[in-house]
Amino acid sequence: MKVALVTSSMPLAPWQNGITRAFSEAGLPTELVPWEDRHPRSTIGARYALVWLPPAQFFEVERDLEVVFNLGAGVDRLLANAVVPEHLPIVRLVDAGMAVRMAEYVCFAIARATRGLERFGPGGLRDWNASRPRGKPPTVGVLGAGAIGSKIAEAAAMFGYPVRVWSRTLSTFAGMEAFAGLEQLDIFLAGSNFLVNALPLTRDTENLLDRTRLSKLPQGAHVINVGRGATIVDADLLALLDDGHLGGAALDVFRVEPLPDDEPYWSHPKVIVTPHLSGPTPVAPAATQIADAIVQLERGVPVRSLPGYVDRARGY
Repeated sequence: MKVALVTSSMPLAPWQNGITRAFSEAGLPTELVPWEDRHPRSTIGARYALVWLPPAQFFEVERDLEVVFNLGAGVDRLLANAVVPEHLPIVRLVDAGMAVRMAEYVCFAIARATRGLERFGPGGLRDWNASRPRGKPPTVGVLGAGAIGSKIAEAAAMFGYPVRVWSRTLSTFAGMEAFAGLEQLDIFLAGSNFLVNALPLTRDTENLLDRTRLSKLPQGAHVINVGRGATIVDADLLALLDDGHLGGAALDVFRVEPLPDDEPYWSHPKVIVTPHLSGPTPVAPAATQIADAIVQLERGVPVRSLPGYVDRARGY
């Protein structure tokens, strides 16, 4: 059984080594074949494909594919490029160790703002008696209750922040306020001092956070985006930062990546820009997750029942 590996912008060697090891440990009689576009008409004859932003010609050549595994949790760019034929099911990674790293990133961003850590460092305060921020912990609102959003919510709650969670359909977590649907979004936003976006990009979430909705946040609120850049209307976020309604933003994802040099976010005094590093995909657990899924498929388990099966109509 041949499996194609198409890593595009990702380094090939770590994935090749990690997946080979995971397949061996799972007892899968597979041959992992890296696909190279230098020979676009040379077919591998693979049944499964492990991909990250694959070129269209890959699917033009590989006609025997049964399932496509995406080497990441987000599939918006894969679906937007429309390179995967409609008949081919797609399975994305579910957490695979990314969620805890993203929760760490979010909690650091919250602590940096709430504890005034940005005041220190080169060129900053050198005052041993600098004020220690005190008072009631701010409320953290998490948009998205999937594997990533739920982990972020749990981590924030562990540090003593009041947490509220909004999702498309109601998801409840012990000790947290839960909101669902567009009819409850404004109420959710109005009580969120830190808004954390962990939503996937779909037709429903694109431009969801425009000026009207961001204005519902309390005065001085902060926005943290680890979901997808196109969920936020950039001009509206910048305008609310400039007029003082919002206190700051920590942004890890953007509409265009890499972020262009002339993008205003780079130089804005209230914005922290990071290069999509909040949730790097750990190769070993990701490879194990894929190997386990292929074992299930080889046993006759329907692909639709696998964790991470992508509903194209829903967008994730």
